[in-house]
Amino acid sequence: MNLGHVDGSPQAGDLHLKLAVLRDRAKELFAQGRLRESLAVHEEALRLAPDAVIVRLSAGRIAHALELQEVSLGHYEAAVETDPRCYPAIEAARRIAVGAGLAQRAERYSAMAESLSPSPQSRIAMKLIVPSIMESRQAIATSRARYAQGVSELLASPLRLDAPGGEFGVTGFFLAYHGENDRELQSATARAFLHIIPSLHFTAPHCRGTPPRRLGLKLRIGFISRFFASHSIFSTSVGLIEKLSREHFEVIVLRITPSRSDASTARIRAAADLMVDLHADLYRAREQIAALELDILFYQDIGMEPISYFLAFARLAPVQCVSFGHPNTTGIPTMDYFISNDAFEPPDAAAHYSETLVQLKGLPTLAYYYEPRSTAGPAAPESLGLPGGATLYVCPQTLFKIHPDFDALIAGILARDPRGLVVLINGQFREFTRALRARFERTLAGLSQRVVFLPFMAFERFMQLLSIADVVLDTPHFNGMNSSLQAFAVGAPVVTLPGRLQRGRHTQAMYRQMAIEDGIGRDAAHYIDIAVSLGTDRSYRRAIRERILARKHLLFENRRVVEEFERFFHEVTNGNH
Repeated sequence: MNLGHVDGSPQAGDLHLKLAVLRDRAKELFAQGRLRESLAVHEEALRLAPDAVIVRLSAGRIAHALELQEVSLGHYEAAVETDPRCYPAIEAARRIAVGAGLAQRAERYSAMAESLSPSPQSRIAMKLIVPSIMESRQAIATSRARYAQGVSELLASPLRLDAPGGEFGVTGFFLAYHGENDRELQSATARAFLHIIPSLHFTAPHCRGTPPRRLGLKLRIGFISRFFASHSIFSTSVGLIEKLSREHFEVIVLRITPSRSDASTARIRAAADLMVDLHADLYRAREQIAALELDILFYQDIGMEPISYFLAFARLAPVQCVSFGHPNTTGIPTMDYFISNDAFEPPDAAAHYSETLVQLKGLPTLAYYYEPRSTAGPAAPESLGLPGGATLYVCPQTLFKIHPDFDALIAGILARDPRGLVVLINGQFREFTRALRARFERTLAGLSQRVVFLPFMAFERFMQLLSIADVVLDTPHFNGMNSSLQAFAVGAPVVTLPGRLQRGRHTQAMYRQMAIEDGIGRDAAHYIDIAVSLGTDRSYRRAIRERILARKHLLFENRRVVEEFERFFHEVTNGNH
């Protein structure tokens, strides 16, 4: 943390001394990996010197590493307010806005960045931006067409870059929420990046030629993510990392940095045979992975942040695979397998993936998932900011999962149940909530007043909300995974509408594993019927809850999940896939 210039008055000298102490403390905490505490010290310094642009920049970088993107953006925007020509703050704000699908702010900061330092990279990135909250199906079609045009221009561009450098981010992330087959768009995007960044091509030495057979040795498998902390990726990864046979596998965890570290990180570090904190530089991280001579590199998510996405273009293990952490095809030619579940996939599933699709057999989920348990006691609706006496239809999904098709489902439920209240949770950015509220005012008319948004909440409070929900509403096209499992853990009935893509078929697979099909809608009208029946018929709702509670054990800590992954890992390394 650099403090910048302070004038020479006695008061300024005293302030300079205080800030110097805070600077040293912030640096010490950062060096120890205590990012949240370092950020708090930065914020203390900013209360003393709110116009200290360099402190703002440092705070923004730490908040970004902590995945506090709105906090990070706020620091960068404050720096720009103080100094409208501060290019590092403008460019950082532009990248966050592009990555978060905040189109208007992205356009503003792109224009500012272009005026100070014209860049073909930022111009191209703006062509690839996909808004997070979509106004309508027509808006989705327009955005996808614009994105496809941007990819075509990238493919035709003479631009060549030495490294991605963060200009592009992962703007394709939001494509997955449109309910469309993204294979062609994702594949074209990958070809475009390989065209302009030839150095993404890389093959680790042990992958050149025919890899030697490691007879009698354990298979060395690497699990890679930035999100090995308190995060949904931790919840879906930790069980497999802990339970995979150490007789047959050596488990190496690769943690993309900078990233936050907490008790969940420590748990994974303890479970792994080795945890490697990767260098923040893409190509140095690539060399670290290559040196491990992995047999299998298993990406826990691709498309949620740029480092894992661009690392995946390299051949770093003879077998490279990805699964449902971000449940969309990558389009990347060096990604060999997409691991899915036969209970998730429709008959034409192979056409949805650029990777070879592998369907594990007969599983409720693709995670060895520990049953969520809350220590918080029961809560009254009023304690969570909700009125007593209402029928609570809770949709606990992130707001960008709420497809325009969901609006008609909400409208149908609220029209049929005059006591009904649809409960949502604010997004990571306030702009998400504002955009969705505005859309609901248009699509729900007078019913929009019965849609309420609660503040983001910690796990214990979230579980209390699920436990008092009369009905949990699953989002079409992109279902819940963690949230559906958390709802079933407390017996909450979830209404789901299976779609034509894997990511819209998770919850129905859980229900079928429990041999409960009451919550699975055939179409939109049936979805509404189920939700209103559960919401208004207390005895029916109680009966479904009791059945869920009696059978939920089938979803959690299912040893067959581990056995199916082990079978795949053995088969694929023996050339049987």
